[in-house]
Amino acid sequence: MDTEAAIFMWWVLFGGTHVVGSSVPVRSRLIRRLGLPGFKGVYTLVAFATFIPLCYVYLTDKHAGAVLFEPGEAMRWLAQAVMLLAFLFVGQGLATPHPMTTQAELTGSFPDQARGVQRITRHPENLGFGLFGVAHCLANPTVGDWLFFGGFAVYALVSAAHQDRRTLASGPPAVRAFQQQTSFWPFAAILAGRQRVVIRELRMNALWISATLFLVVRIFHGRIFGGFGG
Repeated sequence: MDTEAAIFMWWVLFGGTHVVGSSVPVRSRLIRRLGLPGFKGVYTLVAFATFIPLCYVYLTDKHAGAVLFEPGEAMRWLAQAVMLLAFLFVGQGLATPHPMTTQAELTGSFPDQARGVQRITRHPENLGFGLFGVAHCLANPTVGDWLFFGGFAVYALVSAAHQDRRTLASGPPAVRAFQQQTSFWPFAAILAGRQRVVIRELRMNALWISATLFLVVRIFHGRIFGGFGG
C-alpha cells in the first residue's frame, strides 16, 4: 500500500470510528454498559489507536505523491496568517466554557448562553483545527500533504456537524438552546442578528498565550518538523 492510500485509510478509520462511536444508538448503548467516564475512556483509546498510525505514516514519508502546485512566498505568508487564526480560535475555545464539551457533560454544568468566541461559532476548536489543515495545504503541495492536512479540515467539518445532529436529538435543553443562539458557520449568527461580537468577553490571557505559542512553534517548527511547507 502506498503512502497516499495508507493516509486515506487511516483517516477513514479515525473519522469513521468517531462518527459511529458517537452516534446516538451506539453511544447510548455503550454508556449504559460502561458509564459515561468509561465510554469517554474507550472513545479516547480508539482515537489514539487510529490517529497515531495516521501521523506515523505521514511523518515517515512526508510529501509523497505528485506535486499539485508550487507555493510561492505570498502563499506561505497566507498560510502563516491562517495558522495564527487557528491558534487563536483553539485557545479561545478551550478557555471559554460551553455546554457542548466533554467537561460539561461529565460535570452536568451547562452554561446557559453563548459568550466570547462562541458568538462567532459554537465550534471554535473545530474551526481552529480546520484552519490548521487549510494552512498546511497552502504551504505543502503534494497529494500526500493534501490528504493528510486536508483530512483535518474535512474531519473538523464532519465531526462538528455530527455533534450538532446528535446533541440536537439527544442533548439536554441547555445544549439545544445553545445551538439556537449560535451558528455552525463562523459569523452566521451575527449576520442573522442572533448574536453580536462582544470584545470584552474574549479571554485575553488565552489570546496572548495562543499568540505566544504560535511564535514559539513558528521559530522551532524547522527543527522539529522541518521547514513549514518544506
